[in-house]
Amino acid sequence: MADDRFRWGGRPLTLADLDAVAADLKRKAQPGTPKFNFTINAVIIRYFLGDAWFSKHALPNSNPESFLKPDFLTDRADEVEPNYSIRMLQLAELLFNLQDVRGFAKRLDHLLLGQLEPGLAELQIGRVLRERGVPFRYVEDGEPTTVDIIFRTPDGSEALCEIKCKRETTPFSAQTLRNAISVATGQIGKGNAGIVFIKVPTAWVDVQQSDPRTRPDIRLPSAIIAAAKNELRQASRIKKLIFYVFQYAYEAEWGFSLTNTTMEFNNPKNTAFWKGDLLAAYPGGTWSELPEIAKRWA
Repeated sequence: MADDRFRWGGRPLTLADLDAVAADLKRKAQPGTPKFNFTINAVIIRYFLGDAWFSKHALPNSNPESFLKPDFLTDRADEVEPNYSIRMLQLAELLFNLQDVRGFAKRLDHLLLGQLEPGLAELQIGRVLRERGVPFRYVEDGEPTTVDIIFRTPDGSEALCEIKCKRETTPFSAQTLRNAISVATGQIGKGNAGIVFIKVPTAWVDVQQSDPRTRPDIRLPSAIIAAAKNELRQASRIKKLIFYVFQYAYEAEWGFSLTNTTMEFNNPKNTAFWKGDLLAAYPGGTWSELPEIAKRWA
């Protein structure tokens, strides 16, 4: 799986496969060490995206513009910049957990084409929905819609869902939100109604967190709230706008933490059903975290 023509063949990557990798790896690295963790993450990512993709996007000599390119802190290969480690861990978890979702292979195409942050955003929404127990699938080529996801609402109907990603380096302005919502409205299509997820850069939000062991308090600034409400009044096709944030924290003594938070805003023209907290209406789902899986290899 080492050339640019690589495409995932559809065979699931199983826990038994990872057990075999870990058993061999333990001869060379101690479980829990940066080298061990990095190798497990890399094996998963390479399985779905290939060696050529990994070399192009996730190694020190990768494209300088790559979202995954590492910035090594020292000349020791096992001491890497924390953001790189958490991004690698997150991508590996997303690929491993979402491989059974219909339309998943199409999300890989977006990553293979180099659309890293937008492609990652599509997978992150998959995590948001799966953790909350929302039945969903990714839209595939040939379907009569250009949205990203279709999911089933608590009343049994289907909802169109469009995902917009504001890159981590994008400065906030009301115009950036207007542009995203305008494009999303067009993709939902005339005569339809749906939901828009917008990934918010962490620099846009207010975060209070004492250390990685505690859940952060993440809030949207008033300027974003005002802009969202203003745009919703004029966007009849959008029933609900959901902002989401993936917040990373790192401390040498405690390690990493990752929190995903959603904040819902309703179109004032919504019917009563849509005015509630939609994602809280589901029973809750499951998500396999790699640090928890790794305990079996200690």
